[in-house]
Amino acid sequence: MSLLLLSVYGFSPAGDEVKALPGWYGALPSRQFSGYLSVGEHKKLHYWLVEAEARPESAPLVLWLNGGPGCSSLDGFIYEHGPFRTSPEDPTKLIRFEHAWSKLANMLYLEAPAGVGFSYSTDPACSAGSARPCSDYRTDDDQTAADSASALQAFFEAFPRFRSASMFITGESYAGVYVPTLAEAVLALVDKGRWKGAALEGIAVGNGCSGTEVGVCGGQRWIYDTQYLLGTGFVSPRLKTQVRAACDFGASEPSAPCSRLLDQMGEAVGHVNLYNVYGQCISSGGAVSNGAVGNSSADAVRLPSTQKIPYAGGGFLGGGSGKLFSGRTRLRGPDACIDSAAGSAYLNQPAVILAAHVVKQPIPWSTCGNQIRYTSTRKNLPRDTYPALVKRLRVLVYNGDWDACVPHTDAEAWTAGMGYAEAAPWHPWRYKNGTQVAGYATRYAA
Repeated sequence: MSLLLLSVYGFSPAGDEVKALPGWYGALPSRQFSGYLSVGEHKKLHYWLVEAEARPESAPLVLWLNGGPGCSSLDGFIYEHGPFRTSPEDPTKLIRFEHAWSKLANMLYLEAPAGVGFSYSTDPACSAGSARPCSDYRTDDDQTAADSASALQAFFEAFPRFRSASMFITGESYAGVYVPTLAEAVLALVDKGRWKGAALEGIAVGNGCSGTEVGVCGGQRWIYDTQYLLGTGFVSPRLKTQVRAACDFGASEPSAPCSRLLDQMGEAVGHVNLYNVYGQCISSGGAVSNGAVGNSSADAVRLPSTQKIPYAGGGFLGGGSGKLFSGRTRLRGPDACIDSAAGSAYLNQPAVILAAHVVKQPIPWSTCGNQIRYTSTRKNLPRDTYPALVKRLRVLVYNGDWDACVPHTDAEAWTAGMGYAEAAPWHPWRYKNGTQVAGYATRYAA
């Protein structure tokens, strides 16, 4: 029996295995695979699998999705929790990242939808210079979920050894939409007896959107970003007092006096990094996106690849009338900063493209470089989607408190607003055998 299990575990598409990576000298920390998963007639979604460094045969399988919409999940691989970082001295070289998630899990990075990163369509209409419109690069929340579910089906066909794993779907930012809608699509396949993959046990969403009608991605940015900034040292005590007195955070729009104060607050905050308020603000997108996103195909607008912010139409994330939150030009503060220089320098090397078995696209890879036209269609996930998910899955909603793009004030509001009783009220959670506080949590009896 043990020999049979080892044989089944060892099955993988040999042609996709990454034997070595340019800029890394020595054996890889664990086995890696990179290639394409076919979806429908023409779509090819790029995946990068990093096996767990310890006991991959029993480790969970964790799918990671970055947001945008239109940003590459290789952002997570190269900048966030993959096994490597690029060298600060030479971005064509790799250095070890000691806190890689692959130390504990089999990590699957999926570039989705088609037209993002190295994912593409073979439809001739999607070729550069084609006179016909490319329908494969025009997508929405539901189509993206369906395509990603199909890609996972193809993954388990190629890697049947992972069918016995515990599977988790995770992601950040606009993946706050991708993750629950994909989980919903997988569970629908399970209910129809058509799911061929591992048992989905849970989802995790970090600093995530929750729909086009709720939260910062749905027109309420002025509320939750203001509440977030009022809790920082970026705003003077006097201005904080004025904002709290003038702004009604239960209103749909800020009043005129409130808007004027928000303008002042934006000027005071200045050039602070929206994604890391305590980090440097470096904008280096690498390549300009060919794609567009919006709430309908009619209002889709072109965004530069330096924008990794979830876009909801109607001004900057649909947020209010103050300069801090409106318009598509430079923000008063915080600024939408994204540095893709190092990742672009590494991943666009011909030797890396060859090693990863990917197809070079018409635009160079950059964190949010894409060819898509995206329509956000899910209105209110806490109302429409999460109630069914929490009955069947473990659900984690987490936030870093340095992120002003989709701040913790947003997630705290919508999770509390679902009406579940608190099984464990606000409390510290710890690591290092309970000796170190890592963060704070509320557990709901869902």
